[in-house]
Amino acid sequence: MKTSYKLITAAVAFAPVAVLAQDPTSSVAGAVQWGLALAFIGAAMATFLSCLGSILGVSMTGQAGAGLLTEKPELAGKVITLMVLPGSQGLYGMVISLLFIFNYGPVIDGSVAISLSQGVILFAAALPVAITCLTSSPYQAKVCAAGMHMLAKDDKLTGRVITMAALVETYALLGFLISFFMLNSFKVGIIPVV
Repeated sequence: MKTSYKLITAAVAFAPVAVLAQDPTSSVAGAVQWGLALAFIGAAMATFLSCLGSILGVSMTGQAGAGLLTEKPELAGKVITLMVLPGSQGLYGMVISLLFIFNYGPVIDGSVAISLSQGVILFAAALPVAITCLTSSPYQAKVCAAGMHMLAKDDKLTGRVITMAALVETYALLGFLISFFMLNSFKVGIIPVV
């Protein structure tokens, strides 16, 4: 988990390149490429960090579930349901990356140039989903793992456990929505409407 925070810190330290922002049509070599590179790094981080959180979360829940299944193998369906919950955050990050790829096609193929500052904005648009999903999934897994103890005592409490775990995921969903709206609203300023 500490390595993940180091990656986030490095990404945030990269943000001051906005000071070097250039007009996309300027003759400064590399200005357009840096903007596009930052946009791609942001899209990649949205998936990478979200999936990393899901990997950690599903692993933690699976470890707790393995202990429960050794005692009560008939609860396999409920355990797998709880294992799936922390895995959904990886999907949120992937959707944001796909949104960038599909909606910013003219930027990607080079028919619309972006400046370095526009690249920084696109990079920043991916941060809410990346950071919230990276952090919420392991915490949701802790709730699911605690819920396994509840199920060990009374397997009729599955609905309550899922509800408690879903409350943690609410904040990953908020990060997803902010990234989604940031990417969609900024598109108007970059890609001309035909």
